[in-house]
Amino acid sequence: MSFNPVLTTKQTRAWDFLEKPDIREILFGGAKYGGKSWFLCVWSYSFALSFADKFKIPKSDNPLPIGFLGRKVAKNFSDTTLETWFKTIPANGYVARGKPVELIIDNRVKLHTGGLDNRETINKFNSAEYAFFAIDQAEETTEDDISLLRAATFGRLVVQNKAVDGKGLFTANPRICWLKDEFIENPAKSRRFVSALPTDNPYCSQAYIDNLKDAFKHRPELLRAYLYGDWSGIEGVNQVIRDVWLERALRMLSLFMGKVISCDVARFGDDKTIALVLEGTEIVERLEMVSSRTTAVSDALVELSKRHSDCEIVVDEIGVGGGVVDELHKSGRRVISFNSSNKAENPEKFYNLRAEAWWMVGEHFAHGEIGCRKMSPELRKQLTVPCYDFRNGKIIIEPKDAIKERLGSSPDEADSFIMGVWAVKRVRPRVRYQNYGQSTAYRNDLLTHSKCSGQLFGRR
Repeated sequence: MSFNPVLTTKQTRAWDFLEKPDIREILFGGAKYGGKSWFLCVWSYSFALSFADKFKIPKSDNPLPIGFLGRKVAKNFSDTTLETWFKTIPANGYVARGKPVELIIDNRVKLHTGGLDNRETINKFNSAEYAFFAIDQAEETTEDDISLLRAATFGRLVVQNKAVDGKGLFTANPRICWLKDEFIENPAKSRRFVSALPTDNPYCSQAYIDNLKDAFKHRPELLRAYLYGDWSGIEGVNQVIRDVWLERALRMLSLFMGKVISCDVARFGDDKTIALVLEGTEIVERLEMVSSRTTAVSDALVELSKRHSDCEIVVDEIGVGGGVVDELHKSGRRVISFNSSNKAENPEKFYNLRAEAWWMVGEHFAHGEIGCRKMSPELRKQLTVPCYDFRNGKIIIEPKDAIKERLGSSPDEADSFIMGVWAVKRVRPRVRYQNYGQSTAYRNDLLTHSKCSGQLFGRR
């Protein structure tokens, strides 16, 4: 069975390194849309075919397991890398079976796949004997995640009384992590780094590059990383909102006007229902409820609205929040429904509305356009935890469960704040042109410091 993929110059270089007996591991990456996941799939498939031919592995009902393909999170692997495999590798060249999926190639060898967050997958490594492993988006992993894989690959597999030289392939985007030290700053002789840039990928359009420049215009260090593969100076590279921006917001006045109540509704578990009254981006009142019925939440929101000039209420309508939205409508309140899984207003740039709202607020913080002098330490911490990624070229915010795992609790207050700022921009008036309660000199200084000049007014 022949397989002859057409490679770019950088992909060819990485492939050649993996052919060298003295090279064990390759880090292929450095920027978005460099053809990394595609390369991982075609190299893994080709390696499996070559391995089966080299060692004359016979067809069998129980093919020999020789490799592992994975990513940190099993769902992300299934949604991205595995989908790339299905689109790239000839359908008649393998059989996908089981869960986690096993990729059976020519009934001679097979590849295990999955996420390094799956205990069943991890347990396999204790007894596995692999010829190679390939980890996509390896910047998400830790050294501990990889240690068992390395132990299962280097020096473990013996075929026809001959030890197999193991190989490891990592793809990654720039990030401060263990990869930077092992492959870029202090690489061993058996490791190599090959950068992969959008300009190296013939299928990368100018529209994609323009979108990347627009998305990260407020984060020049990220633009250098994602467009040019610069691994320097990117601490906190995948944070949506950086703490240094929040430090500045504690000293700023709100430049937006309009009052809303935002509510992230929870009913069970350790999640909390958090309601914030926002005047512009300032928090003027906070309400917390635990394990409350939807009727109790809606009643509390009605009372809050009455105390604050019958202002509009924005509610996350997913799950139990839908009941609260219905009850508020029945009570005659003005309600803005927020469904985080809905389509973004800019669907070419954002995976869903949740990503768009978080990113929009992050941009305002980055430009010094948000003042929140009553931000609590807990809210400040919650706002800095969420990270972003890309899926099919669109910005996506990591799942809430992953945030809860690192934070130790649910980011309910941050979610409520993000919704509130998103909603404030949808009520009138949007921006406070005057009556700051400060001198004209202070107003001018504030606007200069915020770098907004006239551009902020009416920004969406």
